[in-house]
Amino acid sequence: MGNTSAAEAKLDARIRPEITVLRSRTSYPRRARGGQAHRPALAVLPGGVAAGRVPRPAADGAAAAGGGVVLGAATIREAGPAAVSRPVRLTRRGKIVVGALVALAVASLATLIWLAIAGQAQAAGSVGAGGAGAGHSMLRVVVRPGETLWAIAVRADPAADPRTVIQQIIDDNALRGTAIQVGQVLWVPRV
Repeated sequence: MGNTSAAEAKLDARIRPEITVLRSRTSYPRRARGGQAHRPALAVLPGGVAAGRVPRPAADGAAAAGGGVVLGAATIREAGPAAVSRPVRLTRRGKIVVGALVALAVASLATLIWLAIAGQAQAAGSVGAGGAGAGHSMLRVVVRPGETLWAIAVRADPAADPRTVIQQIIDDNALRGTAIQVGQVLWVPRV
C-alpha cells in the first residue's frame, strides 16, 4: 500500500464506515461475467432517501438545496408517488386477520338473514292466532273461575277429541303447559 496518496487515504477513511454499514444491511454485490458488479435497483422513498442506504448531508449544500440526499457521489431527487407504489403483500399474520374478518362478516350476514326469515315466520304464525287461521277461524275466550282447558276444549268443539283441541289451544297461544289463570285471554279454534 505504498502507492496510496494522502488524499486517497482520507477518502478511504471517510467512505469505509459507509461501506461497512451497507454491507451489514445488504448482501455483497456479485460480480457478473463481464467484470461489472451486479447491483440491485434502489427504491427511492418519499423525501429522496434510497431504501437500504444511509443518507449523508451534502458538504457543499448544492444537493440539499435541490431537495435530494447525497449518497456517495450521487444525488437522489425526491420521487413522485408513481415510483413508490407497489402491490400490497400480506404477512402470515395479516392473512389470518383478513381471513378472520371475512369469516366474521359472512357469519354476521348469515345470522341477519336467518333472523329476518325466522322473524317473518314467527310473524306469519302469530297472524293466524288473531284472525283467520289456515283452515279454521279463532274465537277469543276469557278464562272464568273454575274453568280448565278440558272444559274450554269441549265447549269449543264438542265433536272432536278434547286432547287434540287442547294441544291446538296450547300451540296457538304459545302456552308452556296446561295451567291457565282466571281472566287470561285464549284463542280457541271455532267449529
